[in-house]
Amino acid sequence: MVTRPLRDRVAEAIRESRIGRTRFGWDQCDQEDYRRSFDALVRIGRRLGFTIVDTGEEKPRPAPPEANAIYALNDARDPKFERSIVCQGSGDWSIVTTDRENGNPKSLLSFTLAEVDLDCDRILAGDPSAKDIKGVLTKVAAANVIRMLNAETMEPS
Repeated sequence: MVTRPLRDRVAEAIRESRIGRTRFGWDQCDQEDYRRSFDALVRIGRRLGFTIVDTGEEKPRPAPPEANAIYALNDARDPKFERSIVCQGSGDWSIVTTDRENGNPKSLLSFTLAEVDLDCDRILAGDPSAKDIKGVLTKVAAANVIRMLNAETMEPS
């Protein structure tokens, strides 16, 4: 069952291959530019001897994780602690460290994805004060994981 035209599905794939998954979905971008890229790809494919074949199947994006902690790993400085990325709700996220012995969690850093996007803009613009943003590398890494896991819109369960 085809849910959208092949041109739109390939155009979305071209967009995602260029800029990755973003907080602005397919419905919130200038789709026509990517559709024209698809048209160009089809023309180039004909010249180079390949075609794009529609399998007729579009798989939905994976559902966001159900647990509040979407990612956890050992703290590199002290293995008796675990670091997690936790959804606090309403777009708020935290980096939490948990003592494995007593299970006592402690929030290290809280942020929203919008704040991280602004921090990234400052970094990309070469703003020298960006290096002074508290936990900027941790926030950028966490935002990458949140988007990779399709958890941007999740709410605590």
